[in-house]
Amino acid sequence: MLSTLRGKKVLIVGGVAGGMSCAARLRRLDESAQITVLEKGPFVSYANCGLPYALGGIISDQNKLHVQTSAKLKSWFNFDVRTNAEVVSTNRKSKTVLVKHINDESRGANAIHSDTGQELPYDKLVLATGAAAFRPPIAGINCDHVFTLQTIPDLRKIQDYIAKNKCRTAAIVGAGLIGLEVAENLKILGLDVALFEYLPHVLPPIDQDMAERLHHELREKGVRVFLNCRVVRITSPEGNRPAQVVLDNTGPFNADLVVAAVGIRPRIELAEKAGLKLGSVGVDVNATMQTSDPDIYAIGDVIQFQNIVSSQPMHLALAGPANRQGRLVADHICGRKVHFRGNVGTAVCKVFDLTVAFVGFSMTSLERMGRGEGARYVTVHTPGHASYYPGAEVMTIKLVFDALSGRILGAQIIGKCGVDKRIDVLAVAIRDFMTVEDLEHFELAYAPPYGSAKDPVNIVGFVASNVFRGDVEVVYAEDLVHQLQERLGMEATLLNDHYTVVDVRSPEEFKHSHLLGATNIPLPVLRDNIHMVGKLRKILVYCWVGYRGYLACRILKQHGFDVVNLDGGFKSVSEGGYDVLTQTVHTV
Repeated sequence: MLSTLRGKKVLIVGGVAGGMSCAARLRRLDESAQITVLEKGPFVSYANCGLPYALGGIISDQNKLHVQTSAKLKSWFNFDVRTNAEVVSTNRKSKTVLVKHINDESRGANAIHSDTGQELPYDKLVLATGAAAFRPPIAGINCDHVFTLQTIPDLRKIQDYIAKNKCRTAAIVGAGLIGLEVAENLKILGLDVALFEYLPHVLPPIDQDMAERLHHELREKGVRVFLNCRVVRITSPEGNRPAQVVLDNTGPFNADLVVAAVGIRPRIELAEKAGLKLGSVGVDVNATMQTSDPDIYAIGDVIQFQNIVSSQPMHLALAGPANRQGRLVADHICGRKVHFRGNVGTAVCKVFDLTVAFVGFSMTSLERMGRGEGARYVTVHTPGHASYYPGAEVMTIKLVFDALSGRILGAQIIGKCGVDKRIDVLAVAIRDFMTVEDLEHFELAYAPPYGSAKDPVNIVGFVASNVFRGDVEVVYAEDLVHQLQERLGMEATLLNDHYTVVDVRSPEEFKHSHLLGATNIPLPVLRDNIHMVGKLRKILVYCWVGYRGYLACRILKQHGFDVVNLDGGFKSVSEGGYDVLTQTVHTV
């Protein structure tokens, strides 16, 4: 298909993920287009996702962060790349932008100059301005020892400050993806690291019970984790007094270095000044990434777009969607019939020896949106590859689905090996509106070093489908906690109220720890001792990870018992922060 541009001018504001993807694709489609990329900072086409690992020295050569240089882009793609060039306004009527240059080298030829800057004409304008690191309104947030980490200059400032001041302690404010990565890499550098999070757990997109595993990993590796705390003030070093992070609920923490990682805000100022339509969380665009002005497109972190699961406009700051949007815009400018298909929000993060990944929505997010009542979930603990092959490590998968349709709404996975592979499979399933029953039929690659004949994706599909079809009823540890809390002041035993609790693990497992009020009837002898299980109350059975509990449920249900299985088994209780439900010393 021939391009509709044929020598027309395309200005792209922003030279990182989305902007450069758009420019490169545009040149491949149209050799005659006049393409200019305007980047406010000193670098283009760099891998900002690698910045935390460069900080920790995992990426020892920072030059590897530069995916392309301006000179290479010019020789390969023949477009004009101008760094240190800030677009300050847009005149939609005359179809020009006003650019301010930090130095004369960033000025190009054939431009109109004025006292306030340089005017550049466009036929099509692409806004890829991204998002800015947010500095919350905290006293001292702009002190010299407080940094953000979003660009290569940010990285160099932190490195220079650490070296110059011989920093030994660091505080990270915010425990999202960037906060977790920075905490790990500063720890690798040998600093004493404290992590502060305003919410009850780290990594807010996942649920509390899953995050507990990250809390344990962080603390085990020496990171001090402070939750449910608000930073009210950051002080500067003064004389012999060290700098401090002052909290609202505990004593101050000494910090030679502070990194603010409390999120980002889309850079909508240029779009706003141009009078473009804004949404609640970013620039509003249609399915072809056009703004309210059809000659102006917007992509990446600056926009809002419909989430496939919720069907609501959301802001998503991830490199993958930004790159795909840039490519799509180039196609549309060149006359191709394309449309963006929405986001599902797939992410993965390394936290020391663990990998955590998520896609779609957590139960907490759905409840916040008012959609939790119609959702169910299952938790499975299964090896990442065949258990008999050396090195098998258990991963935990939490799958959220619609109770009526079985449609998959979200997934969270924590483990060591193979987590990224499984979250990607589940992301495709969510994008294609699949159900938990579809997961049962997935044919995935298997060899003992890489997977199992029943892949973890199949396993979570089996378990969720059993619940969806009514083959087994599950109860959640968090619901049991709520039941206990309702009976404050009474004897803390589940046996006297809602359930008869039966532990079907071995006597050795039972003696170590078990649920409050539980009776131990191991699965191998359950049929012979079924007379010990009364029918006056609902039966709650459990094992370590849920499988033996499921078998016990099927046995008891077919003998006329009203029975439920504990989701995820006792492992989900002991590792999910539900210690209030357990009893360590008890004999039956």
